[in-house]
Parts: sequence; C-alpha cells; structure tokens
Amino acid sequence: MLSLCLCFCLFMVLMIIISSPGVNQVFGDSVISVIPVDSYPQALVFNPSNNNIYATNRDSGTVSVIETDNNTVIKSVAVGASPHAIVFNPFNNNIYVTNRDSGTVSVIETDNNTVIKDITVDRSPEQMLFNPSNNDIYVANVISNSISLIDSNVNEVTNDIEVGKDPVDLEFNPSNNYVYVANKGSNTVLVIDTGNNNTLIKEIQVGSSPISLKYNPSNNNLYVANRDSGTVSTIDTKDNTVTNNVRVENEPTTIEFNPANNDIYVANRGSGSVSVIDGSNSTLPDTVMVGSEPVAMLFNPSNTDVYIGNVVSNSISILDSENNTLSSTTDVRSLPLALEYNPSNKAIYVAGTLTSTDGLVSVIK
Repeated sequence: MLSLCLCFCLFMVLMIIISSPGVNQVFGDSVISVIPVDSYPQALVFNPSNNNIYATNRDSGTVSVIETDNNTVIKSVAVGASPHAIVFNPFNNNIYVTNRDSGTVSVIETDNNTVIKDITVDRSPEQMLFNPSNNDIYVANVISNSISLIDSNVNEVTNDIEVGKDPVDLEFNPSNNYVYVANKGSNTVLVIDTGNNNTLIKEIQVGSSPISLKYNPSNNNLYVANRDSGTVSTIDTKDNTVTNNVRVENEPTTIEFNPANNDIYVANRGSGSVSVIDGSNSTLPDTVMVGSEPVAMLFNPSNTDVYIGNVVSNSISILDSENNTLSSTTDVRSLPLALEYNPSNKAIYVAGTLTSTDGLVSVIK
C-alpha cells in the first residue's frame, strides 16, 4: 500500500511539473527551446551548408543566425531597413534578404555570416524566389509593380520586368521552368518564361486579391489563394488556364502542398480554419477548425504532419495528414509569423514576437 501511494504521489508531482507555466511538455510535439532574437522576426530559412537557421528581424534591421546544434544565436547581421523575405541560394551558399524600406537586397556570405553586397532594386521589395534553372533571384517589388532579376554569379540586377499591380508572391514550376507572379491589386497571375529571356507570356485572371501560390508536382497544377474572394483557383500549367475555382472560407491567406497525400492545404485567416483540397480532382473534402487567424503553414516531412501558425491564438495547430484531423495544439506564447523545418534535427522553428521589442524563435519537436 505504501509503494502504491508513493507511485501515485510521484505521478501527481510529474503532472504538476508538466502542466506548470514555463515548462515544456515532454510528450508529443512540444516547445523544446525558446531563442531570443531581435525585434519582430517574420521570416526564416534553413541553410543546409552549415545547418543554421536565419531569421529576418523587421524592426531591428538585422538577421539573426541560429546555430541549431545548441539553438543559440551566434551572430546578428545588420542589413537594410525592414528586412522582409529571405532565401537560400544553393548555387553559391549565400543568403539573400529583401529590405523593404531600403529598396535593396542584402547578400550574406554564410562562411562568416557577413554582408558582402547590398543590391539596389525597385521600391518595396518583399517576396523573393530562387530559380534553380538559371540560378537567378527574382524579387517582387510591390510599389514599383515590377520583378527585379538578380544574376547570382555577379550579384547584380540584370533586368526589371513590369508586372501587374502589387506583386506579392512568386512560385517556380520545374516542369516548364516558368515563374508565376501573383498580383494582388490586378487579380491576376502572370507567367514568366525563364528560358526565353524572362519574357511575359501570359496574364491569367483569377479571383480577388490573389496573395499566395503553390505548385503541385503530382499534377503540374498551380493553386492560387484569392483572399477577398474566399476561393482557390486551379491553374493547369500545361496551357496556363484556370480549370477550377474552389470555394473555401474567409480570407484564404496561405497555401501548402503535402507530398505525402498530394493534398493542398489552405489557411483561412478570417475563419480560423484550414481547407483541404484533394489534389487529384480539386474538390474540397475536408475543412478543419484550428486557432484564431492562421497565417503560416508548413509540411513536416519527418512525420507528414502539417503545422499551422495562429497569430491571435499564439499557437501551432498540428494536422495529422493521414486523416486530416487536428492532432494537437502547441502554445508558443508569441505571434507565430513564419515556420521553417530543419532536416538536421527534425525540428520546426517558429518566428514570433511578444511585443515590438521582444523577438522569439521557438523550437518544436
């Protein structure tokens, strides 16, 4: 009887410790580390050449370099004003950062994590894309309504392409080497033929305020989240025509592709839900309620789950993609604005902020 009572007491103590504030849960997906960074981190990228995570800090004008062996910041790199997007270039192992308020792109050499060049582009560069077919960097300049092309051999702008109003997202299609541009203000998606001097070959009318693009390699379709229409347009990239418009819920904001089941996941910010589109026929079999205002999403290849960042709930919803149900919710205690997967330790990194001065990157595993 004494031993039974002792076991029960130890169990209760363990439960209290696990549920106490500030203590990470040890079962399932939980926050295993919280890394302080600079102000307002909003984008992340993993560098496979050194296994570091890089975070752009909008209000500090810096990029935090996180060493993932011990999850600590090893350097804060000064870039331009309001760093927005960040991409890794496997051709030269450099990191590229768009500085929205400076009208520049900073190039970080990752051997010693220093800025080797600031490249002037057009006004308000935000999103960015690396094109593996030509090693160029494509930069969407929102106010200038243009795409700047950076030749990463010399890190210079070689061309500026006029596009539609408010280009806010870019996607590459490896089946035809085209780059697609979502123009929020024009309600269009433009097609750039990168093998033909980066010429515009088509303008595709979609729904209202297209803000996110995702390519599906299983069927060569491109999916477009139309925020103000509450729809997702399916573009057949063989002839670049819209074949379907799927009604989802309010303010579809972000799209993610799941290669484990070939489904498309759509985060509906205004409804607190994720719509699941069947990649085989573009139908909508499932809608899953998550947290308040989901804005970020990521597929985890180590467990085939889909992770959703809910900015008002300060949480990460985790969807089991085998049956498309909510499997768990993890509290990150900050606004989760961006997610990145680290294949070296199979962890998810979450960029978030508590106030205008507190920046955090949470590590979930």
